[in-house]
Order: sequence, then C-alpha cells, then structure tokens
Amino acid sequence: MIERLVRNEAPSLLDTEKANELIDAVNALMSSRGVGGIVVKADQSGSLLISPKGAEGVPVKYHPFEVISVSEESVAINPGLVNGFLPTNVRVDNNTGTSYLCLEITGDTTGITSINLVNETSPPDGIPFEENGIETSFKYLIAIVNETSVVSQIVKSNLFFRVAIAAEIPKNEVALGEYPNDIYYTWEQTLS
Repeated sequence: MIERLVRNEAPSLLDTEKANELIDAVNALMSSRGVGGIVVKADQSGSLLISPKGAEGVPVKYHPFEVISVSEESVAINPGLVNGFLPTNVRVDNNTGTSYLCLEITGDTTGITSINLVNETSPPDGIPFEENGIETSFKYLIAIVNETSVVSQIVKSNLFFRVAIAAEIPKNEVALGEYPNDIYYTWEQTLS
C-alpha cells in the first residue's frame, strides 16, 4: 500500500487532495480482485500486474476440437484427431446468427478417409443407417457459436468412429443359403 500524504507535508508541489485521490485509486486497484475474474496484483517493484484469474504464468491449454477464437469473420478450433487423422482445416468463415461447427467426415469400408471443418447454419442430421453398406459422408457437431462467442462446446476430445450394425430386419423372402436379414450399418463414435 502507498501511504497517503498529509497536508503541508507533501514531498512535492502536488496538490495534496489530488495526490491522495490518485493514491486511493492505485491502492484500490492493488487490493481489488477485479471484475469478471480479473486479478490485480503488485510485483516487487510496485508495478501493477493485471491478468485473468488463473493465468499465473501458465500457458492456456486447449482441448482437441475446442473453439479457440470466434470473430465476426472467422472461427478457429484447436486441432484434434479423428481415427488418427487431422482435419484439413482448423479455421472457417463465420456466419451471422447461430452457427453449428461440424466435422465433415468421409469414410468407406476401410475406415475414415478425410475430415474437414465446416460451419453450418442449421444443426446436422444424425448419422443415417445404410442398408448393406455404410454412409460415405456425415457431419458430426463439435460446437455451437454465434457472431462473437461460443454458445456450447460439445466435443473436447479426440474421436474414434467404427462401422457398427445398427439393425437387422428380417427379409420377406429368403433364398437357400442367403442370410435371412437385411443388415443396416452406421458409424458409431467410441472411446477408442
């Protein structure tokens, strides 16, 4: 804390009242916890250090696919992996209003072949079931944003998808030696 001045004992030509106003403001800042998570501290030299709460010199670490910046022009995410593949891009143009950040995932019977970040104006459909085969492309929602902020961060981890049987429906007629059901496949997101 800086000591207040006493009238007629000021060490300079400053007006005592004005100097005390300045000292009171600096002391209030130094003892403040700040607003909205801002921390104000004084270092050994008396300089004020103003920082976000929890930013004690530790670099910010983002999760996979976490939105790291949103502006009216663009949205950027931290890279993440889908079945070991990185997306081809980590920045997309932003839309007006609410936007849905999705991974456009392409694959075939051998697995995932490519991932692309896209920004949609409506939420994606679910991953469809495909009779006797798999859907070759689908969109997977990772975050919802507006023009300047994140509304909801949905995915914060690397992803792994595998082909899974969604349903088996009995056939009306079955030839000798033929499998009796139509098999419907889908992509299933698993832990690994």
